[in-house]
Amino acid sequence: MTPADLFTWREEADAAEAVAQAEAARQAAERARRYAPHGEVGRRQQRLEEATIAALRAELELIRLRREGRQP
Repeated sequence: MTPADLFTWREEADAAEAVAQAEAARQAAERARRYAPHGEVGRRQQRLEEATIAALRAELELIRLRREGRQP
């Protein structure tokens, strides 16, 4: 393991954890949206969209870190 690997593995592990948390939040927002009372639909849809964007950004960050780790 190179010295750079000692630092990047932690970043990658943190990014993977962020992906898991963001996806869990997205799933919770999706469930909340599905069972929203009539007056809450728009607000919960907005939360779902925000959670989806956050989950996608977390995944992109993880992909970026993994690609950087593969380059010499």
